[in-house]
Amino acid sequence: MLLECDHHEVQVRADFAYAYGQLDVLERATVPLEPAQPDPFQLDHSAVLMLSILELLHTEHEAGRAHVSLAVICKRLDIRMSTLQRLMTALSEQLLVDVSTQKERLVAALTASGEDISLALQAA
Repeated sequence: MLLECDHHEVQVRADFAYAYGQLDVLERATVPLEPAQPDPFQLDHSAVLMLSILELLHTEHEAGRAHVSLAVICKRLDIRMSTLQRLMTALSEQLLVDVSTQKERLVAALTASGEDISLALQAA
C-alpha cells in the first residue's frame, strides 16, 4: 500500500530524526521533501475489484449461472455491499454488467460487452 504524506510531515520527521541524532547534517539535507509519485502502471484497488467482479461473473456464466446475487459476490470477494454497489454502478454505466431484481434480491449478470471484455482478459 502506498502511504502518502505531505511536505510538512516529511520535514517534521526529518527534524525529529535530526534532533535525536538519527541523521547527521549531510543526511538531513538529502531527505526528500516531496511525496513519492505512485507507479502509473499499478492498478488502484477499485480497478482490481472491478476486474475480479468481471472474472467472477464470467466464471459463473460459463458454469450455467447467468445471474449471481450481489450478496454472493460480496461474500466471495470479501467486500462490503456498499462497496460492491458503487463498483456495480461504475460497471453498469460502462454497459459491462446488468443489475436487476429477481425474487426480491439484487442479482448481476454480464452484458454482451462485459462477456467480450472478460474473454479478452482471460486470453491475455
